[in-house]
Amino acid sequence: MSTDVRIMPMAAHEYAAEVHEGAETTRHHVVLSEGFFDDLALVEPDEPTLVGEIIRYLLDREPNTSVPRELDAARLVAEDPEFLPELRRRLT
Repeated sequence: MSTDVRIMPMAAHEYAAEVHEGAETTRHHVVLSEGFFDDLALVEPDEPTLVGEIIRYLLDREPNTSVPRELDAARLVAEDPEFLPELRRRLT
């Protein structure tokens, strides 16, 4: 199944993500907090790329219709021990 992810900036450290997966299109709001950047520990990551990888990480585990509409990256770090190491791997 083909998946297309579009990332659009909304405000500082806030993005809209539109995911087209098969016949389903979903929209998500992603927030990147300063605490998340501290946890990530990468020098100036490209934020749209980072948000795209966050969405793709979730899509590897569930369909787009199951991905929460509101996403706080720091909360994902706290809830999923595999999230941060995998995200670092994807970005390097």
